[in-house]
Amino acid sequence: MNALILFLRNWKFSLLGFICLLTGSYLLIIDHSQAFDIKAVQQEFSTLEQQEIKYANTLLKKVKTKQRLPQESNLNYHLYDKDVLFGWSSNQLPIGRYKTALFPANGLIKLNNGWYYCHTVKDGDLACCVSFCLLREYEFSNAYLQAVNPTYWKQKFQINLNSSKQQAITDRNSNVVFYASPLPMDNAPISSHWAPFFFLIAGFLLYYQLQQFFQNNIWGNLFLLLSLVLARTAIYEIHWPSDWLQSDWFSAGFFAYNEWYPDFFAFVVNSFCVIFGLRFVFAIFRILDNKWLSALSFFIPFFCWLWIDGQLYLIVEHSNIPLSFEHLFDIRLSTYFFFVLLGFFLYTYQKSVYQALQLNQGQPRLHNRYLKFFLLAAPFSVLLFGELNWMNILPILIIGIHLIFEQANHTSWYKLSSQLLILSINAAVLAIYLQTLQANKDQENRILFAQQLALERNINLELAYAEIAPNLSEEKWLQTDFDSLRKQFTKVGFEHLLTQRFLSGIWDGFDIDADLYDLAKNPCFGADSTRLDRLQNLVQIHGQPSDIQDGIYFMPHEEEGLSYVILLRINSQRNLAITLVSKRIPEEIGFPRLLISDQAGISSSLEQYAIGKYAEGRLIHQSGNYNYPLRLGNIKALAKRQSSFEANGYTHVIIGQHTGSAIVISTPQRNWFTNVTGFAFLFVFWGLLLLLHNILKALFHQQSAQWSLSFKVQIAFLIILGLSLFLYGLGSSLFIGKQFDNYTQQALKEKLDAIQTELKNPTNRLDTLDAAVIGRPLETKLAKLSSVFKTDLFVFDSEGFLIASSRPKLFAYGLIGEHMNPNAMDALIGANQSYFSHQDQIGTLTYRSAYLPIINYKRQQIGFINLQLFGQQEAYEQQIENFFKAAINVFVLLLAISVFIALVVSNWLIGPLQVVARSVRALEFGKNNQKITYHNQDEIGLLVKAYNEKLTELELAAGQIARSERESAWRDLAQQIAHEIKNPLTPMKLSIQHLLRKIEMQDATAPQLVQTTLPGLIEQIDALARMANEFARFAKLSEPQFEAIELNAFIEQTLYLFDEEQPSIQFETTGKPTWIRADKDMLSQVFNNLLLNAKQATNNRSNPIIEIKMSGTASHVTIAVHDNGIGIPKQEQDKIFTPYFTTKSSGSGIGLSVVRQIIEKHNGQIWFESEEGEGTVFRIELKRNK
Repeated sequence: MNALILFLRNWKFSLLGFICLLTGSYLLIIDHSQAFDIKAVQQEFSTLEQQEIKYANTLLKKVKTKQRLPQESNLNYHLYDKDVLFGWSSNQLPIGRYKTALFPANGLIKLNNGWYYCHTVKDGDLACCVSFCLLREYEFSNAYLQAVNPTYWKQKFQINLNSSKQQAITDRNSNVVFYASPLPMDNAPISSHWAPFFFLIAGFLLYYQLQQFFQNNIWGNLFLLLSLVLARTAIYEIHWPSDWLQSDWFSAGFFAYNEWYPDFFAFVVNSFCVIFGLRFVFAIFRILDNKWLSALSFFIPFFCWLWIDGQLYLIVEHSNIPLSFEHLFDIRLSTYFFFVLLGFFLYTYQKSVYQALQLNQGQPRLHNRYLKFFLLAAPFSVLLFGELNWMNILPILIIGIHLIFEQANHTSWYKLSSQLLILSINAAVLAIYLQTLQANKDQENRILFAQQLALERNINLELAYAEIAPNLSEEKWLQTDFDSLRKQFTKVGFEHLLTQRFLSGIWDGFDIDADLYDLAKNPCFGADSTRLDRLQNLVQIHGQPSDIQDGIYFMPHEEEGLSYVILLRINSQRNLAITLVSKRIPEEIGFPRLLISDQAGISSSLEQYAIGKYAEGRLIHQSGNYNYPLRLGNIKALAKRQSSFEANGYTHVIIGQHTGSAIVISTPQRNWFTNVTGFAFLFVFWGLLLLLHNILKALFHQQSAQWSLSFKVQIAFLIILGLSLFLYGLGSSLFIGKQFDNYTQQALKEKLDAIQTELKNPTNRLDTLDAAVIGRPLETKLAKLSSVFKTDLFVFDSEGFLIASSRPKLFAYGLIGEHMNPNAMDALIGANQSYFSHQDQIGTLTYRSAYLPIINYKRQQIGFINLQLFGQQEAYEQQIENFFKAAINVFVLLLAISVFIALVVSNWLIGPLQVVARSVRALEFGKNNQKITYHNQDEIGLLVKAYNEKLTELELAAGQIARSERESAWRDLAQQIAHEIKNPLTPMKLSIQHLLRKIEMQDATAPQLVQTTLPGLIEQIDALARMANEFARFAKLSEPQFEAIELNAFIEQTLYLFDEEQPSIQFETTGKPTWIRADKDMLSQVFNNLLLNAKQATNNRSNPIIEIKMSGTASHVTIAVHDNGIGIPKQEQDKIFTPYFTTKSSGSGIGLSVVRQIIEKHNGQIWFESEEGEGTVFRIELKRNK
């Protein structure tokens, strides 16, 4: 089990990488496994058909018995009495009041907004038609109107009337209804967003694991560096699934630069390759440990920063990633991923600075931090001379911070302070720089838009008209008499048919108004009999005839808002007049984008700007919030001959100011609040990433995550703050949503009341609303009211059918039915409510719709006013967006205050505990330990009191033990001294006695005996003197005088004393300076003693070996002295450091005892490993000098 845990811990990143790889593969497989299944379509169709038949029969029975009708979410019903519609469950089907040949029906039908399958049952005059939608399909498409199956269809398909038998969908009688084929996806599948993400994370984790595995292997790093190049080339050749090409990862429309940067996925892959390449280069430099390569590493951060700046410029200039902090709801998944990547870029740069400093740490000439700063920051001065901006100052600031905190203590205070400081500077500078780049890009885009708007004349349109003009003049139905045409069409229906047959494609970029006129210039559909005269006068005075085709006139000054006027003679009896109004400049009333086809080529980006158009020096059109002056001269005075300028809180670009015509596009200036919002967003986002990084680092890189109490207090403060602000934001959002909805409801009610008052005059005396009588006057009235209230208006009669509309094209294009929403009918007619409001939908566009009844002079309800507020959702999102921007800014302010309070409070709370901890760490048995002074009577005070009491008891016990040990030591010492002195005294006494006898006997050999005996006696006396000195030195070992010592040089100097002796001593250094604090004389005594012992142990070896090796950690250094001598017997190993014990025939036996005392006085450790007959290793561990 332990082996498995160890394996998982060592290979955790590769395991996570494989999990991500499997997840991405699973998403890819699932996406392809959900292929189109014709059997599933048939099954779903058969189920809906059965429900439809059953529901139709049930409804008819309920109607006959006048019971409440049940509702089915997937089915629609329409009830007819004879030929008149009197009940419905949906107004989404574009049908009218009466039966037609198309509806109600049985089987498949095609309406203007899609394909439906119907089942109709009849009982006398009653008819019930139940239908369900197969496919929503419109005459044109845009962001709101797309060909899509309703949500209850699991399989997405399109409808064909002819195809192979295998694709046939049949009804219950086995008759073919239609042929189904896969529906082309306009949007990329969800897997295309997440599968590449997991593939990228998998690759990153696997390479990171390999780099960890080969971190000390130069060939492994070179192999990984080469594999990066090969992997990048291989990825370049991969053909990704075709449906992924529409996602942000692979869409060339989203990001593309060149063949090596064809999409955003390639951008991320290239970034990872460069980042890992830098890591591998630093690893190679570290392994080679060459001073020239180490010096070269000072330039790597500079080139790394140049690369980061280039990557940032690529994204801003060549991608559509939303990076503006003014529109938080426009931020997409790719935005968050880019900011993660940008944070990783900055982390890579900081890592390169740190590694460059580490590689050069051992260089003796680079100990001065000012010199380091100069070497690192000097290349960036080139950038500053080129362009002085904050982005070029940022790397210099980061270098300075690294050098400031390089020698700082690694406490939680310093760590948190340095991280927050770097995070704040990065967020502030990047927020300003990104906004600057965005502003420049926005200005370029506005210049392009202004140039496009200035090119008013459309040659392609004139060419298109030249192609259709002959067909228009020969079209038979246009030559039908006016009475017949009026019976067949309304004016909108006439324009719709004309558009369908002739005016599609490039014509979609214009609002088209068309009518026929007789010889008396009377209109067929319109009410204005002077319209044709006015058009002819406009053309004559202001129009520019086309050089391509007669009858089409360009209006350069947009008189009456017109872009083109077409006057075509159909025959000798009538003329066709068509006016075109450009849709390029956004309309602010009602549904400005719902009725514009994608084929019109109109950019929706223009909606975010204010636009002013000038002709002949006067303002002819404006949109947006900016109040443009009426005369171009006022704009010119502000512009001062510049194409862009700032005025009245806006930045403007102007095209064509040197002529009488000009286009001005304006946007609000980016102020300090925008930069603060950007800083707040980046600070919070990167702060969360940093917090996640620290947590994962603690979990993955340490055997057990040990967090200090002060750090826990700080984290607790931040968590409480974050949770409080989250709950505050959630509650405030709900409150704002409710308040905004109430405000919207009130505004709608006020507008409806005002409109109701305006309509009272034309409707007050009416008993009923009849389209034939009041329809046209009401439509004119509604068009005027619509322009006043900036919204679309509809009037329905008392039975819920449309009478008039300010936007009749909605019904002409079949986007919605000509009857009221059934929920509004139930509320206003069934429940007799005086007001009703709800969310309605056309395509994917949701909007607020409100109703008020129309009351006549008899207090009778004769109809309903319907107001549809299109911009409500956008306004709501803007309110929430503004709130979130303010909330994020407040959050960052509170975060800064909370961090400061957390640091102060945590140190205030933990300070006494740290004092206790330092006192306990400094506690030495037998020394004069200081008591802690603390006066507060709290829990810490109790702890301090208990510590001081135990310290007193410890001092008493230490004194007793010390006295006992001293007495015992002196007894042992006395015995040892007596033994050591007694041993030489006996032979000395015998020698002197023998010499005296010879002298007394006057022996002739006495003088010679004196000459031979006295030197031995003197030698024995000297030995006793040396022994006394050694005992004195052992008893009175002085305190060390600490100084900084470079250990490599010190050991080499010590070895010089042994150069002439055999065997030679091998010294294996670390290659880097190793500094400690020690007493030079004492340390020399330690090494001399150990080396002499080693030499004596190897005297009898034929190949004596003595080695010194150094190793260590960041805080300690270990010196090992190894010999292959005779070793120490196991039974004597426990006594080796005992005073006066020796394994040799000579010596006092206190050498190793003195060595251990010296090492202990240096707060170090000494131990040994020995095997008899093999040799001995003595190891010394000392603290590094910080």
